[in-house]
Amino acid sequence: MVPEFWGPDDAESLWLDFGGGRVSVQSTSVGQRLHEHLTADDPHGDRAAVLAELEARRGAPNGLAPLDASGMLPEALVPSHGPQTAASVTSYLAQPIFYCAHRGSGMEFPEHTMAAYDAIVACGAQAIEVSVNLTADGVPVCMHDPTLDRTTNSTGPVLGTLYAGLSNTTKVQPAAILGQGWQPQPLPTLRDVLDRFIGRVVIFLEGKTNEATIAVQKMLADYYPTANQSVIWKAYFQSPTFPLMKSRGFTTWGYVDDGTTNAQLDAADANIDMWGVPHTMAASRMAEIVSRGKPVMCWEVHRRSQHDQLIGLGVRGMMCAQYQWITNRSKQIIPNDTWKSATKAPGEMGRTYYSGVRSLKYSGTGEAFMDVTKDAVLAGAQSFPEFPTNGYRITYDMLFEAIPATNEHAGIAFGKADDSPYQFGLANTSGGYHVCFRGNGDLQLFSHQPNVTNGTQLASASSTAPKANTWMSFQVDITPAAVTLTRTDVTPNVSVTTADKNYRGGYLHLSAGSVAAIGNRPRWRNLKVTAL
Repeated sequence: MVPEFWGPDDAESLWLDFGGGRVSVQSTSVGQRLHEHLTADDPHGDRAAVLAELEARRGAPNGLAPLDASGMLPEALVPSHGPQTAASVTSYLAQPIFYCAHRGSGMEFPEHTMAAYDAIVACGAQAIEVSVNLTADGVPVCMHDPTLDRTTNSTGPVLGTLYAGLSNTTKVQPAAILGQGWQPQPLPTLRDVLDRFIGRVVIFLEGKTNEATIAVQKMLADYYPTANQSVIWKAYFQSPTFPLMKSRGFTTWGYVDDGTTNAQLDAADANIDMWGVPHTMAASRMAEIVSRGKPVMCWEVHRRSQHDQLIGLGVRGMMCAQYQWITNRSKQIIPNDTWKSATKAPGEMGRTYYSGVRSLKYSGTGEAFMDVTKDAVLAGAQSFPEFPTNGYRITYDMLFEAIPATNEHAGIAFGKADDSPYQFGLANTSGGYHVCFRGNGDLQLFSHQPNVTNGTQLASASSTAPKANTWMSFQVDITPAAVTLTRTDVTPNVSVTTADKNYRGGYLHLSAGSVAAIGNRPRWRNLKVTAL
């Protein structure tokens, strides 16, 4: 029964539209009239006509589907979006090599944010790693560190912060590592992440504190009864949480230290389904842990060369902080730089990770530079995984902010067979070539052998000396027969060529060379790498 309607004291009647016409009613009878209308079998008087029209259309061409004997739509005619395959830990681990996005691929997207998880799943990730901390009022949020200092605009322990303040004022700040083109991102709650991704991808899940671990275990038990099908329980190998999670049917991943002994591994073995090894562990020790017979996953994997070495050791799992770069290796990603976006491209990396100190920096107008001297950054997105049949061409502009000493130089390193780190003056693991453009205008081409500190000069020519903050243009052609370096901003162009054929890799680095003062540093723009 609809409650009585009470209106102004002096109202004598109301006009109401019931769909079948407008009627005037006394204010005290509105509730009764509404009740009669809503409970009537045929309040509009057109029931019979509508049923007749439906009957005429049933089974007709382009009409309604015929019902079965029970009056239901046949199952074969029920629309379907196709089979929905749920993520499965079993099928995931059955693959010869399996990959997981470390912190949501935290060196490509803002770590442990919904933006990262969404992006990397859209890129095809089968698994993501999710770390959890707990707020003072008991809300599990996705974050690696127990403190806010490193990744956000706030400070102090997560456990000392209320969720209301955290959700309204604290944001992940990705600019230092990923470029200022990335906007600050909110910290997602674990509940939001699980609601969105559980069953869609495999999740490596870990509480980073005792308080967070208890909250995560309770949330899984209370709200996600089938979580053990797609969630892998992740913790330090000596964690006391493993027996409980094993009893609940979860697959477990226990990560160890460089110095973990065989006796310690033996003591934990019964509760561990997969071993986790750090990338800093000696190769011989990794091989020993692989020989124990259980799957081994390494964290964190940043480079393709690192990935290939791990496979050679028998490591099957790759927890990748640069998931796109590791898994998207069949071809060059993009020929031109993307520096105008002021966002890090896949494979654009310095020699340190999860730190912005050695990351490439962006002006926002298409220029790139470094905040440290004598360093180099891999230009992975423009690199070729395999040497093109006829070779390739590199073009770029470079300037010095102020003129360096006459013998100091900067340029690029190229022709390298893999993406291992490069730095001028160090013994690098892979060989290649490097351009030295000096403060006096000398244009030189060097080779560098694997594990040898000093390079070998192959060709040299003099050109006009650089001017402060003035762009210069360069072109490098590397063919099966020769390597040619040309300065193209001067007339006539100045070129040097070598017939050296030792290095025909496709990987490229920007090199700050030997420039000693940060005020004299080089900048680059308009980098483009194309097959010949």
